[in-house]
Amino acid sequence: MTIREKNPAAPPATESRLPLVLDIYARVLSGALMILGLRQWAVILGIIGSGGGMFETMTAPWQVATMHIAVVDLVASVGLWLRVAWGNVVWVYAALSEIALYTVFQSTFGLDIPIVAFHAITLVGFLVLFFLGRRAGSV
Repeated sequence: MTIREKNPAAPPATESRLPLVLDIYARVLSGALMILGLRQWAVILGIIGSGGGMFETMTAPWQVATMHIAVVDLVASVGLWLRVAWGNVVWVYAALSEIALYTVFQSTFGLDIPIVAFHAITLVGFLVLFFLGRRAGSV
């Protein structure tokens, strides 16, 4: 029993819900990254095509980028699901590399606005939740 529980005059302790919200956010994001990673594996296996066409006919940069995204998205998905620190790091790396792929290297890979917007919005959302939790002292 804590001192706060023993003293009836003390104001009730309030627990922040931000850690729970951050955990749920990471798990939902993990599911989305799993879907994106499996989509890339479907491209590699020839089940579906992508912006570069079928995997066998893609140029070398497209093939390397497709394989990179396929692996990194799934690793980030597992790390986010487990809520380990390296999961956040791999996810930020995956998001930033995919944003760079479709913006900085637009001449090679084209502009994929939905993917860029998804990663930018999820990064900003995570940062907002993280810093709100840090300020409240609960993360």
